Amino acid sequence: MTAASTLAAEARREVYIDRRICSVTPDRIDVHPARSIVFLPLTTLILGLTIFPVIYFFGGSLSLGLRFGLTLAAILVVPISGIGLVYSIAGAHLVIERAKQSAVLQQGYLGMGVGTQELIPFWKIDRMQVQELTPHDYRGHHEDFAQYEIVIVKVSGKEIPVGTVTVARMEAKEGLARAREVASLIAEMSGTKVRTTRPKVAREMA
Repeated sequence: MTAASTLAAEARREVYIDRRICSVTPDRIDVHPARSIVFLPLTTLILGLTIFPVIYFFGGSLSLGLRFGLTLAAILVVPISGIGLVYSIAGAHLVIERAKQSAVLQQGYLGMGVGTQELIPFWKIDRMQVQELTPHDYRGHHEDFAQYEIVIVKVSGKEIPVGTVTVARMEAKEGLARAREVASLIAEMSGTKVRTTRPKVAREMA
């Protein structure tokens, strides 16, 4: 079944990639952070915030070293967890719409930009590219896992990352097929092609 017939046959479907979900309808593709990734930063944020009342109410019974360690942990955990929580709720979204003949990269918040958007008209898209990120050496040896990145390559040469698929090496074919499926769906809607590239072979250092 081709990407075109897949879009026509199913009203809505989802393809899972690393930390993201690609939601597909015949006229719209939406790549957004998976809601399941909210639980880890939310849990660590709650744990980090509980440290402050523990120090306030029970600090007198704690050693100086323990209080210092708890305070340092809270200072590190709370902001990192907060950023992770915000990203999981309102991270970068990629929306491709057939009617508008364009893709829109909607940035998230904080260090990722506040409410910014990048408009990518279909005519500015040269191709979709699936590239393997895990290196191979000249003897044919490779990592125990395989990672494939899905990228929109603009006519200007600028690359817009869509997402990655990471799998165990024994499941590399399935991972590559999933990455190519997402790339093919976007390529079909934007009227472009898909290219698959492999990493350069690493030579043994003398």
